[in-house]
This record gives sequence, C-alpha cells and structure tokens, in this order.
Amino acid sequence: MLDGGRRIQSEFVDDDEQSLLRFCTGAPETAVRWGVSQWRETLFNSKQAYQLIREIEETPAELMTPVLRLLLEGARWAHRRSGYLQFLGD
Repeated sequence: MLDGGRRIQSEFVDDDEQSLLRFCTGAPETAVRWGVSQWRETLFNSKQAYQLIREIEETPAELMTPVLRLLLEGARWAHRRSGYLQFLGD
C-alpha cells in the first residue's frame, strides 16, 4: 500500500497456494482485479481500490484466505486515504 506520496505504508506477499494470483487471474474481464498483471507492476488508485473492496466482499467465505483478508484491509486503507495499491509481478 502506498500513501499519496507513493511511500510504502504496508506490504505483504502471496501465500504458497498463490491465492492472490488465482483470485486475480480467475476473475472475469469486467472485474478490476482482472487487470492485475502477474509479470509487471500494476497500480490501483482509490476508486479502483473501492471496486476491489466490493469484489473481495463478494467472494464466498470458504474462498477467503488470510492473504485476501490482507488485501481487503489494504484496499480499504487505500480507499479511505486516497492512497494506492501496488502489485508487483514476477
């Protein structure tokens, strides 16, 4: 998560099962998370973070992993503070 000055406020990595990657790559093309690249940097602004919050909240409880909960927390932070979510691909 980056603040308005694009300074890192918090960071985490995907889990061994790659649940974050699977959450993004398995999304429909109309979902904001579909735009997250697994090979390069992707940056979401606060409006995109809000849409991501909605998408995560629509995820069935049995598919929510600790990493997706961290992403939800980060998206809420970015939305409230007009910050950014930065995804770094491999």
